[in-house]
Amino acid sequence: MSNFLKKAMGLFVEFEPDEKSHTGSADQPSLSEKFPLSNSAAKPAAAAVPAPSSAISAADLDKFEQHFSQLFEKSNLPGPDYFEFWKMMDALEAHVKDETARVAAVFATLSIQGLTKAKLIETAAQYKQIIEQDRAEFEKAASQKTAAEVDGRQQQLQDLEKKIADNAALIQQLTKEISEAQAMAEQLKTQMAEQEQKIVSNRQGYQLACEAMIRKINTDIQKIETSL
Repeated sequence: MSNFLKKAMGLFVEFEPDEKSHTGSADQPSLSEKFPLSNSAAKPAAAAVPAPSSAISAADLDKFEQHFSQLFEKSNLPGPDYFEFWKMMDALEAHVKDETARVAAVFATLSIQGLTKAKLIETAAQYKQIIEQDRAEFEKAASQKTAAEVDGRQQQLQDLEKKIADNAALIQQLTKEISEAQAMAEQLKTQMAEQEQKIVSNRQGYQLACEAMIRKINTDIQKIETSL
């Protein structure tokens, strides 16, 4: 991975360590360190941007840099321009540590091929517009992906939560009805026992009264037979 994109992003993100971060030279900082911008004049403006809470891995950084490199390759303008300047700056970084000297050396080399300061600045702005357009397309694709993969599941989640709430309310209602039915069942059992006891008592009383009436009638019949 080149240090170009790391330096450009280093003020805003913190890189997660990977296997490569432990195999570099002593002069190369590990990916877990923050890479400040070499241009100190840019620090005050960038300092106002809060650092994200999550880190970015070296693999992701490589992927993004490869994406931008391919984007620039695809949109490469005729003749030497900012893209060639960027690639040569990146290639010479390991050999020319002083950035000012490296800028001068790279520009001197490319100026032989017709690159001017005005063209360098102009093409840098054009590549920036290419990135802005790519970012807009990325955001559009991300929004579509969100709509397809997240919003649909969000609706499913809301439907499930509603179903859970409805079932919970139904369970609560059924539990209430069961409790009321159980209380009513106990009342019915008590009423049944009371009525059954009354019927038994009435039946016993009736039998006693019935037997007494039969005995009286039998006695009266005997009296009539003997007296008349």
